[in-house]
Amino acid sequence: MYYEDGYVTVSEPQTLTAPRRMNRSEMAAILVGLDLLKSIRSEELDAEISALQLKLKDNIEVENPYVVLHEEIDNSYLSMIERAIAKSTPLRIEYLSANKDEKSLRDILPLEIYTQGNKTYILAWCQKSSGDRTFRLDRIIQCDVIPDGKITTNESYSIRTNQFEPIVLHVDIEARNFVEDNQSIISNVSKVDGQMVVTLSQIDEEWLIRTALGYGNQIKVLAPPRLAEEIFSRAHAIIEKYSSK
Repeated sequence: MYYEDGYVTVSEPQTLTAPRRMNRSEMAAILVGLDLLKSIRSEELDAEISALQLKLKDNIEVENPYVVLHEEIDNSYLSMIERAIAKSTPLRIEYLSANKDEKSLRDILPLEIYTQGNKTYILAWCQKSSGDRTFRLDRIIQCDVIPDGKITTNESYSIRTNQFEPIVLHVDIEARNFVEDNQSIISNVSKVDGQMVVTLSQIDEEWLIRTALGYGNQIKVLAPPRLAEEIFSRAHAIIEKYSSK
């Protein structure tokens, strides 16, 4: 287990089946993670998280353990989404799209809850899009369990994979400020023929689509193909809209 650049990574978890002694840095990193976890999870898990925090604080051997200030997430659908993740239950949500300022109904299979930039996001399989999509929690205006509990996924799709698709961009050197301004969501940068190939960590795809459109041809999506197709489709729609005037 190691802590680097704001992330706690646990590798070879089978070695943790036996008790082990953690050093102060490791315990502090876990305390930070638990504090964040407590802020984005429903009250049902508060007792378990608090018990773990107390156990760690008792063993960290300092008078005043690290205190992390956070903003509590207040959302009436959080508990329902957590249960849906635990039981692989599909949900029907009414979602307010930021870029189109319109509501849409989506049948989703929630996979993961995470925070980024003080916002909480849901990674889910979306039946309408036939792929993984990211939804901002505060834009979900209605959420219900699908009565028959059925949702259609691709034959090759498995809930057990529960992995983010890597997003790879080709960034023109003239758009290097994109890389400089978004270090927190970039997991790797390499240079090819004087240009940058950038791999992103988990992000709000709607934000990326709008950002890429703003950079024009200076940012191109190399993977996944569906994201490149979505950006191309929206760019084409924008061109048609202005051409018709």
